[in-house]
Amino acid sequence: MSIEEKALRNGIESHLRGEQPPPAVLAKAPRLEQWAPSIQHGPNGGYYMTLYGFPFGHPCLADGKQSSTGEVVWLDRRCRWAQTRNTLWQLGEPEGTEIPIEGVDI
Repeated sequence: MSIEEKALRNGIESHLRGEQPPPAVLAKAPRLEQWAPSIQHGPNGGYYMTLYGFPFGHPCLADGKQSSTGEVVWLDRRCRWAQTRNTLWQLGEPEGTEIPIEGVDI
């Protein structure tokens, strides 16, 4: 297991215990504004969620240019932050779109 995978596993375990990311870590995280969820088809026939919106402060994404995150592995129940496999995101104002379920076979 890689260092990144261990860190992700440890993060998920702490979220399951109700812990939040430390304020100093969250303050340094990139921010996603006017975000909305999107359900994608996975390679194995399943589904996964991403977020799209306008990023700010991400090292590889242009500020203010609409983009999509990677697969969301944890979404704060109060929608203040989201964890993808590689990035902790601060969540700003949502777009207001609900998670689409039309056409998704459950």
